[in-house]
Amino acid sequence: MTRNFVALLAITTLLAASTHAQTDWGEHRQGVPAPRPSTARTTTSDSGPHGGSLKQAGELQFETVVSRRGINVFVYDRDGKAVAVTRARGAVSLRVDEHSKRYHYDLLPDGKGGLTAPVDLSKVSGRQLELEIKLMGLPAAAGGVVVREAATVPPSEAQLTAAAIARQKICPVMDEPLGSMGTPVKVVVDDRPIYLCCKGCIKKVKAEPAKYLALAYDRTNPSSQSVPANGDQVREGVFKVSKVDQPFIAAQQKCPVMDEPLQAMGGPYKVNADGKAIYICCPGCAKRIQADPKKFLGILESQGVSAPAMR
Repeated sequence: MTRNFVALLAITTLLAASTHAQTDWGEHRQGVPAPRPSTARTTTSDSGPHGGSLKQAGELQFETVVSRRGINVFVYDRDGKAVAVTRARGAVSLRVDEHSKRYHYDLLPDGKGGLTAPVDLSKVSGRQLELEIKLMGLPAAAGGVVVREAATVPPSEAQLTAAAIARQKICPVMDEPLGSMGTPVKVVVDDRPIYLCCKGCIKKVKAEPAKYLALAYDRTNPSSQSVPANGDQVREGVFKVSKVDQPFIAAQQKCPVMDEPLQAMGGPYKVNADGKAIYICCPGCAKRIQADPKKFLGILESQGVSAPAMR
């Protein structure tokens, strides 16, 4: 069993566990033939009233909202007025990242003016979805309509926290990497979070909050934005990690090649990707990153992770 197959199997198990009914548009349902949706080209417009992506097809506009609780679709006319969807029905098929497997879910009226597919997407937070939405029963699209969309599942609170720790990197009190003394401690000053290396630093922050707020957010030390590339090299461009890497390891969490925890296969290690450090679960993953570093840096960026520079 290959590693790629294991990663794909994990995603398959996750989405298949949803109890939401699946839809196959190639079948007849209750004696009614499957519709032939319009293939009208959609053009991207501004974001919609619910904060989702807004596209136009024919006389209608469609807003797609992806959350960790599922997928919602809202329909408007050309003037932006909401279109009733109480008699509309549809389905959404989705694919996670670049995996070939597609998952199909019903889109049904939610009683609040939209259509919803309440599938649990929390386990793929920060991952990119490729969506194909098929709708029928709309007054201005008798033959049905297809909307294609790419969206990222919003990151979880844990991912947002990890990203914030990765951005700050250094404890402003001890000037040590966050994570070097265990799980970073969060304090809030003027509604802005500051992360500390340990509870022992809290007293100093409370005594001089403005000072440490400035240190946390206005650092000018270039070394706080980078990690060294002069450690033990296990192969060309691949290095063992040190304690200065720990906050970035905590932020990244998973290998972007295998989608496995960084410690799963003896790691983490770090690989030089166009001057940026990407953390991997084993040296074998380095080859794919070195062949296409922009791709894997983009994957991390879509997850809210900023790869540090290598110096």
